[in-house]
Amino acid sequence: MSASPTALLTEARLDAAARHAGDIWLPEHPYFDAAEPVFERIWPAILPFLEGADFTSVLDLATGRGRNARKLLDHAGRLTLVDIRPENIAFCRRRFGDDPRITYLANNGYDLRAVPDGSITLVYSFDAMVHFDSDVVRAYLAEARRVLAPGGRAFLHHSNWTEGQDWLQAPHCRAFMSRELFAHYARKEGLRVLRQDLMDWGGVPRLDCVSLLARP
Repeated sequence: MSASPTALLTEARLDAAARHAGDIWLPEHPYFDAAEPVFERIWPAILPFLEGADFTSVLDLATGRGRNARKLLDHAGRLTLVDIRPENIAFCRRRFGDDPRITYLANNGYDLRAVPDGSITLVYSFDAMVHFDSDVVRAYLAEARRVLAPGGRAFLHHSNWTEGQDWLQAPHCRAFMSRELFAHYARKEGLRVLRQDLMDWGGVPRLDCVSLLARP
């Protein structure tokens, strides 16, 4: 049976939104070089959110050139690196080599269809989902619920900007999203909200939010 017109339109809309946010982040984008050393100062603030998480099987969503993955490897039993850009996945392969703990996955930017149900204990994304369209955010929340094992957690860094629609025109390219809307979407997709903290970014107060979720 073919997909319904509504399903096809939804798929097309998600694909367009994912590409709008993801296509520019090629490995040579200058942001990656600038962000790598700064992340050294940010990581200690992330660790308290991850306390008590199960690192048996970690998924790093929108891994880019792997600056988060480098830190996660100190803790993870297995690590799945996911990115919309095959070029970034290729970069990470060169960076991390044949480490048997790592699985590399180039995806479509809005689902995790290659990841088995209940196979992940921690979904992690930092400094990427802030750019995602709200439809893409909700799609990934639904996928997080699917791929997480019972009791698994998701640590997700997202936008708290609600004053514009185009992320390219917003401060620090933030997409339209709020702490409250994110929590609403998470609950609608069957996830429990454990913690949400607003954070400043680039001199803009309360521009972002970090949310910790759990699969019941």
